[in-house]
Amino acid sequence: MRVLLRSFLSAIKDLNVLVDLPGHFDGHERRLVFQAIVIGILVWGIVFALKSSVHLVFSHLLAWLEHTPYPFLVFIPLFLAGALVSLLARFKPTLINYRDADGHIHELNDVEGDGLERAIALYYSSEPQFESSLLGQNGIEARWEMPTFSLVWRKFLATFLTLGGGGSGGLEASVTLIGESTASGLFKPRRIRKQEAEGWWGRLKRWWGSSNTDDLQTAQLCGIAAAVATLLGTAFTAAFFAIEVMYRRRPVVEKLIYALVSSLTALILSSFVVHEGGLFQVEEVLFPVISTRYYLALIIMAIAIALLSVYFGRLRSSFEASFLHLQPNSLRRHLLGAGFTAAIALLVYYLLPLFAHYNLIPQEALSHRFALILGPGEEAIDLALSGHMVFWVALIALFGKMLATLATVGSGGSAGLLVPSIFFGTMVATIMARLFGLEPQTLIVPAMTASLVSIVNVPLAAVFLPFELFGQAYLLPALVVLIVCFLFAHQNTIYRTQRETHAKREILPGYGSRRVGVPKEWAGKSLLSLDLRRRFEVSVVGIIERYEQNGRLNPRVQLNPAATKVLSEDDVLVVIGTNSQLDDFETKVQQDSQGSD
Repeated sequence: MRVLLRSFLSAIKDLNVLVDLPGHFDGHERRLVFQAIVIGILVWGIVFALKSSVHLVFSHLLAWLEHTPYPFLVFIPLFLAGALVSLLARFKPTLINYRDADGHIHELNDVEGDGLERAIALYYSSEPQFESSLLGQNGIEARWEMPTFSLVWRKFLATFLTLGGGGSGGLEASVTLIGESTASGLFKPRRIRKQEAEGWWGRLKRWWGSSNTDDLQTAQLCGIAAAVATLLGTAFTAAFFAIEVMYRRRPVVEKLIYALVSSLTALILSSFVVHEGGLFQVEEVLFPVISTRYYLALIIMAIAIALLSVYFGRLRSSFEASFLHLQPNSLRRHLLGAGFTAAIALLVYYLLPLFAHYNLIPQEALSHRFALILGPGEEAIDLALSGHMVFWVALIALFGKMLATLATVGSGGSAGLLVPSIFFGTMVATIMARLFGLEPQTLIVPAMTASLVSIVNVPLAAVFLPFELFGQAYLLPALVVLIVCFLFAHQNTIYRTQRETHAKREILPGYGSRRVGVPKEWAGKSLLSLDLRRRFEVSVVGIIERYEQNGRLNPRVQLNPAATKVLSEDDVLVVIGTNSQLDDFETKVQQDSQGSD
């Protein structure tokens, strides 16, 4: 009896956990949650306005083009939009650096092209980096050197002109950059005047502003998640997309929670304020059939999309090189891209009636010819989901849309590649459905997963998308195509700023740093006797040494080594210089290493 009484009293005493509850949800966490909600509300308003205005203007443009007796007029809105975007890109431009797969830095105009690449580069700008230290920029100061709210309105206008004027591409990349810049601008530290330092306004400014890299990056992820949620109408997909596109296969759960708060806020506003559902709407959701034929078609489709993603990535590199390097003049480049897009649209416009003449496609397919190539492509995806797209139309739309999108984005048009990647998967799924005699919708829904895995490389978000839009019946097909695509295209991604190597890194365009192992021939010699600066015009800024601790060799970095420093065979030199000088230096080191062997 005494034991029971003691246990009862102990249980009552432990109820003080309710008193300690605020300690489990501390002030820092409360601030981040509040900021995530504010970000979700503001980003939703901006992105919804952009999405609505683009759809409104483009729908009117499309209706005019489909009914005009002069289809060649398609060149006018595209040329006009290209010229205006070119002018906007040259108005107080900011260059954002990104590092390619070989470690070389390239400059990107802030409002041109795919905005998500810029958002990724800006996201990592606040992290400690060797090159940032050399430039005297550390932590969040590096991000504040770049534009925030000014970039929001410039990207908004550039995207409206590009897609509203008929350019081929998606909205998602632009809205991610808008979301990132909005969040960064919201919590940019503001100057606190001396008279308000001790008042409530000064305390509010200090509480509101981001003071460290983690808080800033959390806000940036929240902005991206809210933007994608507003566009797609999915909360989990948006949150996981924001995390995965930054961290690849290393989801960060702590930041994911706050990104989910922002995406849910945006989704609630879309659902209850404007009563808007997901990006793709169907009258009836068809459930996949469990059969050998279905899963065989599913696997073949996934392999086809994976291979298509590799081809698309290579084609994009070719288009980028052709437009940016062969045509450096901004205005001519934009007009060339607009003309190429219009030419593809006209080719499809006149090609489809020939197929209808030979009864390869129905006459009804001729009523939406421009919609197959121009704009975001959502109308064509909805058409395919409803089962009204035939084999030849899907095949023509697949390659026509691919070329038009690459021309728009490659020439500098402000558009994205996420929705077009879903478009490509939709067309492949439609082709497979016609070949295997299946309902197109049952293949198109998992094809969305296949596209996001193969082309965008966001597997978790890819699984959530069909689940949130079409229900749990598509979870198993989505997992099947995820595995197949991950095996065939797991290294592929259309976002160049996701790729980074550390052995070779450029500090500024044309300059870089290398880590080079000391050859045997140099062991026992000093930096002074080697005279590397005079011989190769490179500077040794650090040495990575090895020291033994608990039976293990551990690395240790020695910055600014003395000229009398004697080198060991296990040392690694950190050198900086121009790329050509570094190449010559590495060649000499390799020759010395081979000679000593």
